[in-house]
Amino acid sequence: MSFDLHRRWPWSLGFAILFLSLPPILFALYPSSFWANTDYEPLGLADALNLAYRLADRQMYPARGMMDHPGVPFYFMSWLALALAGYPTATSDPGFFATVIANVERFHQNAIWLGALVGAIGIYVFARTAQKLAPAGVVALGLIVWLVSTPAVLLMFLSPSIDSFAIFINALFLAVLVRIAYDRDLLMGVTALSAATGAFAYLNKLSYIYVALALAATGILNLIFRKPGWMRAGRLCILFGAIFFLVVLAVGFAIIGREGFHDLYQFHKSIFRGSGMYGTGQGGMVSSEALWRAVAAIPADRAYAMVLALCGGAILIAGGLATGLRGAPHFPAAIISIGAGFACSLSAIIVMKHYALHYTAGVAATLPAGMVGGYLLLKDWGFRPGASGAVLAIVVSLLMATQTMPALISVLASRSSTTELAKADYEDIHTHLAGEKRVVEFVYRVPFADFGEGFVVTYGSVPRLTEAYRRSRPNVVSSMTVDLVDREVGAFVLDKGYFPTAESIRTAPNIALLASKPITMQDGDRLIELRTTFLVIRR
Repeated sequence: MSFDLHRRWPWSLGFAILFLSLPPILFALYPSSFWANTDYEPLGLADALNLAYRLADRQMYPARGMMDHPGVPFYFMSWLALALAGYPTATSDPGFFATVIANVERFHQNAIWLGALVGAIGIYVFARTAQKLAPAGVVALGLIVWLVSTPAVLLMFLSPSIDSFAIFINALFLAVLVRIAYDRDLLMGVTALSAATGAFAYLNKLSYIYVALALAATGILNLIFRKPGWMRAGRLCILFGAIFFLVVLAVGFAIIGREGFHDLYQFHKSIFRGSGMYGTGQGGMVSSEALWRAVAAIPADRAYAMVLALCGGAILIAGGLATGLRGAPHFPAAIISIGAGFACSLSAIIVMKHYALHYTAGVAATLPAGMVGGYLLLKDWGFRPGASGAVLAIVVSLLMATQTMPALISVLASRSSTTELAKADYEDIHTHLAGEKRVVEFVYRVPFADFGEGFVVTYGSVPRLTEAYRRSRPNVVSSMTVDLVDREVGAFVLDKGYFPTAESIRTAPNIALLASKPITMQDGDRLIELRTTFLVIRR
């Protein structure tokens, strides 16, 4: 196999440049407020401020934003977005937080560009690697399938997130997988690179553990095929495990922090042992109810990546095993197809256990490598798909696009509309609360900075940041920081996404969703319906 790419790199660069412009163009067409999108926006700002205060104070503040997924690459990308906005380190001025909030849209746009850049780099790495193995048409088709197989792919770039790294991580996965496939000498360096890549994927998000598992499985398969002897095989397996855990531990203690890493471990353990979102569901490790809910949600969400990954992955594994039995000349094609198949299937199985639409972005990112693996299998068995196969693949992609792209545009248009409606709501809220001396609580997840700032402060986890927020917001509070005030709350602003009707508010056991103390609507309270929110004013 030739690795000379001097004539091929323009294709790779072209794919990357085309994608780089896509999220910013969509954002320009459907602009939305930083506060009117998802939790990832305030989480990213919290991460960025945490590092800015760490650097300024030279103190290892807890980083709550990395105690869940953990999202280490996202943590640093968010800080870079803040640094490019002009705030690389916190100042001693108590007004620093207010200044950042005043310029939050600059941070927002930087984050979108950086997320797009990460995606473009992933596309470039994937295309450079894949074009060693398959024609440019197959590579392009794999990327198109990735983009149109679920609305979540582009949504996770318009709301820069942990899953913005999905294609980059899977491009690294394919690059390492190719090295394993052609590692006839079973070099320790390849094993070390494989383990480090798996650790990087895990440190991005727990569900990306499929990368480490797929690389471990293909590494073992390569040992079975090459038959190096028990001693060498054992050393390589130990090396993989040691490097994986050492990298995770080093990052855990040096970046996440000792206590945060312990919390991360406990969180991941609960997810593994439990079902449903974040392991909080019923029915033990795997809930049949949660699985059926996922099955029902997939077609409604247009998350076709789940079906393609589950079914396509199984086919790749079976075909790869059959190919490997044909002898040494067929080992590379077998290993690549099996590795890609493992990644596809495992990613989908993991998401089925804890299904949510945005998780499918990580599943979709396995499909390009799966396309390459499928091409290699067909080629190894002497089949050439030809024009008819290309036409079929294009038709399937177009059919998916006709379903997923309208769903994507609908979400973007809704966010843009919410932004405009929220501006009018905010003015009305101030009008209705004119003369109100009590505290106003903004409840999860109203599209206003008054709620989001509390989210940022809570996940920023810096005492002087919290104090600056408390002093600068004496008359409003987020439901996430309500414990910081000791005054009476006289009004609540509720999101219609969680309380769609007046009746849902009157019967709710807790209208202050994230507050530690349940709050209910009382007789005599005024309920005012606005465009995106409800306003409840205590009697």
